[in-house]
Amino acid sequence: MAAELLASSESHYFDFADLDLQSVLDAIQQSAGDVRDSIALPPKLYNSERWFDFERAAIWDKEWICVGHASLIPNAGDYFSITVIDDPLLIVRGEDHKVRALSAVCQHRGHLLGDAVGNTKHLICPFHSWSYDLTGKLTSAPEMGAHIKLADLRESHSLPSLKATEWNGFLFVCFSDSPPPLSSRLVRLSEEVRNHHMDQLIATPTVDWEDQMWNWKFMHENAIEPYHTAYLHQKVHDFAPSTKVTFAEWLDDDDGAIYHPTGFNHVDGNFTPNFKCMFPVLDTLTDDERKRVMFACVMPNLFFAAVPDGVLYYLLLPKGANNFTIRVGFLYPESTLQLPTFDATFPSVVAGLELFNNQDVEANISAHTGLKSRFARRGRYAPKEETLPQLNKWLLKRYRSFALEQGLIS
Repeated sequence: MAAELLASSESHYFDFADLDLQSVLDAIQQSAGDVRDSIALPPKLYNSERWFDFERAAIWDKEWICVGHASLIPNAGDYFSITVIDDPLLIVRGEDHKVRALSAVCQHRGHLLGDAVGNTKHLICPFHSWSYDLTGKLTSAPEMGAHIKLADLRESHSLPSLKATEWNGFLFVCFSDSPPPLSSRLVRLSEEVRNHHMDQLIATPTVDWEDQMWNWKFMHENAIEPYHTAYLHQKVHDFAPSTKVTFAEWLDDDDGAIYHPTGFNHVDGNFTPNFKCMFPVLDTLTDDERKRVMFACVMPNLFFAAVPDGVLYYLLLPKGANNFTIRVGFLYPESTLQLPTFDATFPSVVAGLELFNNQDVEANISAHTGLKSRFARRGRYAPKEETLPQLNKWLLKRYRSFALEQGLIS
């Protein structure tokens, strides 16, 4: 027990032998076939904290996790904070303009560093004034020189850093020292959204919608299946009807995202109060791209909708099986942000998104409650839920890989 407690970096790992993983994975296989034959995931996988422990080890500790957009930190010294499960992080642009992902936990006594957003040359802990530079190196530890040299302390007490990379302007971090490839698993999606030039767009300040009381996987399911739009979103989603949905074929070697476009009934539709773009349309889009929205889940935690005048995105940040935060952001050209009417118009754009989201929240909470019942069934998927077996294929591949790696299945 003492060794387990001392190994803080691995303290959330458990012995998963009690999960009977082979049986669970066999059950998930029933959810990851052809949509005509597949059924929903076992209900317990949405509300079991024990299963979330496994997901944390199999997915969140292994995969690239989106933390925001590069334009949020354009200048040297800029940073923002984000918490991935139990790990507070600072995403920092250094003096060399390189983006780094640093632990926001002071290595002295654990006090958190930094604000929600900021600009600094040194990260200074308010508790005892230990300080770190923008690479995470310990630069000051007051009074510690009485029994240890700063150079020696620096070796063991600088801030841990994570691997970081960028795709289409979005920043990703990974807790693993040997992360899987990212961009090579997003080839088709990259081509689909190429004309949006998301790496050249500028992010608005993000907003956190805390305490979403359902499972993070169900949020992806809700976001990426168009079956519900004609029913849950009656009338408000008619500008982008599910009859104009097309699906992408699943490819195992290009599996970084689950995505589909939905066509509009009129050009330049959007999720706004008037169902039209309220800002200038991107001049790089084709006529066909102005008549659709591209929905995409870049697993495990980025969802975005590429619309004619920009991009709206969600970051899903789980706190456990039954609670997560949605971090919401929008991307626009700099010329849009500089419009004299932007500040007056943008709240209407947000209100339009909230109209859809509020309907989804109510439905998702209700479904999460139902999935805890002994009578919850693994329902058959509908034709317009073709993206859900694809999502389950993504999950199953990661679950199985980790179980094999740990010797939990053969």
